[in-house]
Amino acid sequence: MIPLRLELQNFLTYKTPDPLDFSGLHVACLTGDNGAGKSSLLDAITWALWGRARAKTDDELMHQGATEMRVAFSFELSEQVYQVIRQKKGGKR
Repeated sequence: MIPLRLELQNFLTYKTPDPLDFSGLHVACLTGDNGAGKSSLLDAITWALWGRARAKTDDELMHQGATEMRVAFSFELSEQVYQVIRQKKGGKR
C-alpha cells in the first residue's frame, strides 16, 4: 500500500488542516514535539481503514466541541487507487 493523500476534519487535535499529499514521496519521517499530533495522523489512517484507533470510543477521537468528524485516505495498491472515507456524526456537544 502506498499512501497518496490524507484529509482530516475534526479528528483529535486536527480541526480543518490542509490535506497531506504523500504523492512523490519515497521516504517520510514524522517529527515534532510531544503532543504535536504525529500519532494522531497514524490513528486517522487506521480509523479510516479499520474503524479502530487507540481511543476506546469514536467520540474520544472527535475534536473537542465538534459534532462530526471525517477522515478520507487515498492509497495505491497493485496499481489501483482507492479512497476510504469514514465519518461520524453525533458525538459530544
